[in-house]
Amino acid sequence: MSAFSLPLARWFRDHHGIASSVDLRVLDLSSKQRRSLLQLGMLEEVFEGVYHLASTPLDFEARCAAVCAADLSLVISCCSAGSLSSLRRCNSRRLHATTDRVTKPLGRGVIVHRTKSLPEEDIIDRGDGIRVTTAARTFFDQAKHVDDLTLISIGEQILDLELATMAELRSTVVRLAVSGRPGGARATRVIANRGDGPAADSHDEVVLLEALRQRGLRSFVRQPSVLLLDGRTVHPDLGDPTAGFYVEVDHHTWHSKFSAVAYDKERDRRVRLTGAVVERVTDRAIAADLAGVVDDLVFLYVQRLQEVGVGRPA
Repeated sequence: MSAFSLPLARWFRDHHGIASSVDLRVLDLSSKQRRSLLQLGMLEEVFEGVYHLASTPLDFEARCAAVCAADLSLVISCCSAGSLSSLRRCNSRRLHATTDRVTKPLGRGVIVHRTKSLPEEDIIDRGDGIRVTTAARTFFDQAKHVDDLTLISIGEQILDLELATMAELRSTVVRLAVSGRPGGARATRVIANRGDGPAADSHDEVVLLEALRQRGLRSFVRQPSVLLLDGRTVHPDLGDPTAGFYVEVDHHTWHSKFSAVAYDKERDRRVRLTGAVVERVTDRAIAADLAGVVDDLVFLYVQRLQEVGVGRPA
């Protein structure tokens, strides 16, 4: 009898090439057949009692599935959970997993975090062998690993991708940020300063807005609403609506096509018809000389305030 039945093949297909010894028994693969597949090199043991089908890539998702198969209490978390959702600034060579139980180590490639609170509402079972924290829980867990600016950026992307609402982020932080909990103070601070406006589109927008605010431009907001003369509403990346001064951040990957450039120029023209000012900066300029970009924008903004008769920011 062939060791590979159709149900077994489908299991490996649907679970990133990963199966536990329990899974293999349920799929009617005997211990003798399993040893034979190991000897032939068709299976390889990743962790104790966890096997990888050698003909499939042991990629990031497969490694996550292997961790979850090694211990059913483990949930992929922190930067690893962020990577599964393609969140920026969530890279790590080692996998992070969280449990509310006592577990044995899985090796140097896996960091296991212990917590007293890991309710089902914080866990997503993807159905492919991977259990991962929700976006809101990932946001909180990342607070102990990153600085304020990075956490702000992660939160903005979560909101932009609609992985969680602001209310969900806020309630999760309130529930988990008990006194002395790692990252609790940072998560609370970031949420308290956030407000309820639209999400930033990119990390560069987050960086630029924070830099402008540090220079005293506290009236700047992300994604302000501008009512055009034709009745439509558009949302520049940043700006001060009271002064009619707006900033757009151009990303070379988004704005390199002729159609995108033409659209931006037309939209800028329509915003200027309302009497406002639009300034554009590039992501490359922000990366290369943030201080210089901020200096230029502050100079232009002060000019604008003088034009409209508004006092200079403190």
